Amino acid sequence: MDADVCSVYLTSTDLRHLILQATIGLDRSSVGKVRLPPGEGLVGHVARAGRPLSFTDAQSHGAYRYFPETGEERFESLAAAPLIVRGADSARGLTIGVLVVQTRVRREFRDEDLELLDTCARLIAPVVMNSQLLALVAGSETDRARVVGELGEAGLHLTHDASAPDGERREQRGIPTSRGIAIGRAHFLGDHVDLADADYTPSQDPAEEWRDLTDAVDVARRELHGLRDDMGGRFGADFSAVFNTHIQILEDKGFVAKLEEGVRETGSALAALQRVLEEYRRTFSAIEDPYFRERGTDIQDVGQRVVARLLGVGHQADPLADGSVVFASNLLPAHFAMLDTDKITAIVSEHGGPTSHGAIFARALEIPAVTGAVGILAAVTRGEEVIVDGDTGRIFLSPDEDLRAEYERAQHRAIVALEHLDALAERPAETWDGHRVHLTANVGLLSDLRLCERHGAEGVGLFRTELLALVHRGFPSEQEQHQLYEEAASAMAPRPVTIRTLDLGGDKAIPNLDIEEEENPQLGWRSIRLSLSHVESFRAQLRAILRASTRGNVRLLIPMVSQLDELRRVREILEETQRELADRDVPFDPKLPLGIMIEVPAAAVTAEVLARECDFFSIGTNDLTQYTLAVDRGNERVAHLYDPLHPAVLYLIDRTVRAAARHGIPVSLCGEMASNPLAVPILVGLGLGELSGVASAVPVVKEIVRALDMGKAATDAREALDASSPREVHEIGARRLREAGLLDHPDIGDWLMRSIERGRNGDD
Repeated sequence: MDADVCSVYLTSTDLRHLILQATIGLDRSSVGKVRLPPGEGLVGHVARAGRPLSFTDAQSHGAYRYFPETGEERFESLAAAPLIVRGADSARGLTIGVLVVQTRVRREFRDEDLELLDTCARLIAPVVMNSQLLALVAGSETDRARVVGELGEAGLHLTHDASAPDGERREQRGIPTSRGIAIGRAHFLGDHVDLADADYTPSQDPAEEWRDLTDAVDVARRELHGLRDDMGGRFGADFSAVFNTHIQILEDKGFVAKLEEGVRETGSALAALQRVLEEYRRTFSAIEDPYFRERGTDIQDVGQRVVARLLGVGHQADPLADGSVVFASNLLPAHFAMLDTDKITAIVSEHGGPTSHGAIFARALEIPAVTGAVGILAAVTRGEEVIVDGDTGRIFLSPDEDLRAEYERAQHRAIVALEHLDALAERPAETWDGHRVHLTANVGLLSDLRLCERHGAEGVGLFRTELLALVHRGFPSEQEQHQLYEEAASAMAPRPVTIRTLDLGGDKAIPNLDIEEEENPQLGWRSIRLSLSHVESFRAQLRAILRASTRGNVRLLIPMVSQLDELRRVREILEETQRELADRDVPFDPKLPLGIMIEVPAAAVTAEVLARECDFFSIGTNDLTQYTLAVDRGNERVAHLYDPLHPAVLYLIDRTVRAAARHGIPVSLCGEMASNPLAVPILVGLGLGELSGVASAVPVVKEIVRALDMGKAATDAREALDASSPREVHEIGARRLREAGLLDHPDIGDWLMRSIERGRNGDD
């Protein structure tokens, strides 16, 4: 609304007064003290009118009433909208409060302004009502009886007996896999075939039995090809690539040989499948690493598909209703191809974990999900109302009205905050005194680009290319890479897309690369070191990136450069590849910017030298923090020491920024630190011109940047560089958020407060 004041007035429990309950802009000491009956003052006037109104010269209006304790004499114009909830017997509804904005400068509010304010009021009203009802439940029996009676007289009848004790709450728990809250009706997927109870009579001829099984395998493989094409069209090639893994299973000679041996020994295709699948299940379940253990789910999914074809059973699934909560044994990629994802409000599975392919899909599509909820399929009833909390892994079955109201309130708050922030996506991230910061996003899937659009990211600051290699379990082909990069560049044009070459090795190892086990993989053969030892594969990736650069919005980023010789070798190979494409008349951007990641201390210390021979820097704070502090954050014994706000890490960032400035090249920062609210003021103060984090954090970071003064942020940054501990830096960041008024922000204030508390407790 671009206003100077926003206030909320709520009705008292006797419904006879409006009380100032919250404000930004008026004197805070007046909260709870200003009381006026409906019809009195401009606020009461709006409450009685039951519709939004505006007053250009507020103090000259006949209904104006002056409250000196508020300090509102400084404000010329006022607009307000009533908070209305609908009663069962009241056509007009019950006014429970008023939402007010005021401006210092005289202003003619437009119809669009009043419509926006009214929309906000309608969204806020049920949230306020739910909170009041929850407070009512906590009150005394006398208060409950009185207030329920008064509300009933006003036309708002409560069907739930608030004084009655809650029944036993039916709650299940699983693994929180994809964040968000959902309320909906349970929907079961009916595509699981129980191998133990399958009715199957094998042929007397083993050769015919083997033909039936190979036919089932062929049909299943064709189905998977179709699913891959469908997923590629709907969500992008990176989503569909997972089905290559499933197809490879059916084409694997070892898998087929085991099936053939099983048919020969048992005379039954079904028995052979049962035996092979059980053998694979035992093998994968014995692996400690969760990522590889959950790959056993892929085997089971493929096996189920073959069994269904062998038995002639189709994938039976009832039509989805809007807002369905889908329940399944496992969260599988095929579910996203079979179902209309727009109708799914959440997904719950009895097995699996957060690293499964299906879980990755759920997060990418922003669908709340809980996995590993053992016993949930037996506990829930088809069509039953459920609440799914993807933040905590809790599932509530047939929730009572109080619990439902509590979660509706949380859901509404999240929706209102997100819609408000996203609606302002076009505003630039610019400090009060005009310092511009570009906010970009880190992505790894084409589907992530939709989130860039939704949340207002100004480009892709880091496109991770290794996800395609991890899915393929090896170097992907040049054509597959080109298709991926081309789609990303096209979707984001003219905004920049920074493509990082393969960052494999270390904790992202894949087979087929002949990487021997290393004692210290994070310090070993990884990232650019690995690429330079596989030159032909590296050239293929460079060709794919160059071919996708024709729009002029692609930037090339090299990971983990630690010395100048590596940068020079990369540039040499890049120039050779450019000449090769030019000789073949293949178009590309001849001015493709070449940048390096500053993520090892050696690169930060020698940034002055590196800046002379590259086009931009990108500071990767995840690895830079790890290597600077010698802390493996995956090691729970030392993870508490991992803190990107350590003064030593800030010193290396500052050194890098200064070197880039002296040589006139841009510098960005990517990593979790870019989305850390305590870090943002300090990073802005250090002079970072671009911050790249998760797309969903862009609106929050933008609000922080817009509340900052560059001069004060720079002073904070200098103070942080001289700090003696990370805790001191945390306090500096928290102080800036508080002094900028962000802890009172209606959309992100509570979340920022929790972030500060987590930082103080060492959980940030």
